[in-house]
Amino acid sequence: MKKTKSEDKFILVFFLAVIFLFTAVNLWEMVRSLEPDGRRKGLEKLELVQDHAINAWGALQAAMGKRLAFGSTVYEDVTLLDNGVATMADQFGDITPGIAGAEEAYAFAQEIGAEYLFVAVPSKERSEEDLPDGVISYANQKYYNMVAALEERNIPHIAMRDHLEADGGEWYSYYYRSDHHWKNNAAFLAYQTLSDYMFTIGLDGGKREEALLEENYEKKIYEQVFLGTHGRMAGRYYTGLDDYDLWLPRYDTDYTLDVPSEGIHKEGTFEDCFVNYQNVAHYSFDYYAYYTYLDRDYDHIRITNRKNPNGPKLVIIRDSVAVPVSVFLASQCSSIDLIDLRYLSANDSAKDWIREIQPDLLIDMFGPGYLGVESAVDLR
Repeated sequence: MKKTKSEDKFILVFFLAVIFLFTAVNLWEMVRSLEPDGRRKGLEKLELVQDHAINAWGALQAAMGKRLAFGSTVYEDVTLLDNGVATMADQFGDITPGIAGAEEAYAFAQEIGAEYLFVAVPSKERSEEDLPDGVISYANQKYYNMVAALEERNIPHIAMRDHLEADGGEWYSYYYRSDHHWKNNAAFLAYQTLSDYMFTIGLDGGKREEALLEENYEKKIYEQVFLGTHGRMAGRYYTGLDDYDLWLPRYDTDYTLDVPSEGIHKEGTFEDCFVNYQNVAHYSFDYYAYYTYLDRDYDHIRITNRKNPNGPKLVIIRDSVAVPVSVFLASQCSSIDLIDLRYLSANDSAKDWIREIQPDLLIDMFGPGYLGVESAVDLR
């Protein structure tokens, strides 16, 4: 729809006001920097003003009925689907790195005597028909192309979209409104699906039936505390806020968690090792509720289940979609090592780590977004 002159004038005035405000804050920060600790305080104020500016801009876009928060279709722009749920259109259709990464990981698993599995996680968008007219996204095409490539190469895989659809819930009930990640109900279904696969191939030495039942988890609902990736870009008044459902086991647990590169060591219950309550304390641009489990992404996280020494050893090469899945899946394993290739230093080798671990099962778990990013999927 063509913009009117009055809309153009309104947007121009808004931008001039924001520029003036940021200039004033920057000048104030320079003055404050002359005082002890003044620079830090000034920067905190600047960040707060930036957050308010994003919210104000998003509110303006919402008031004008914009389906594209920033008026174009580049990847970073936030798009509202027909049902009002936010997404970001994926403008990059290439999955060549993802295919090569799966082939390399499968061959490497065979070399070290491990089983291999690729878990394909579907995009948030149910279909292209949910997008506004003129907006193109390759997310679904990338997912289906990846699954087809795995089938053609006889690479063991799970296509999670099939399992979500078979579960029968409304599609968007599995995803956050303001974020691109799936919710914990979808992650739990993925955990059950992965567990069934492990048992089928004989990795059932540590099977814990009680941990597979949803009824054995307490669910704590934190209302309106989650501003997801889309919300951080377009503001809470454009995307809305999400609730966060925290699932906690009712059965006994005893874990250790280590992040060697950060010197982090935790031990105790599921809650002690995996849960960071600061991320659900309140809505904020600074805290991200999706990482209530495991806090954030690291290069290498090692989880040991002291309640299940006979369970299989897993290594998961992953992006962030694996975060909630892995904390549930830990119940069925003696250990899980999570490796995020995006954060590996130049001196580190994931292959060396995996050879040392000698896993029973090597898993790749990715959503469509990183299938075209070599640094995320290239096992090295």
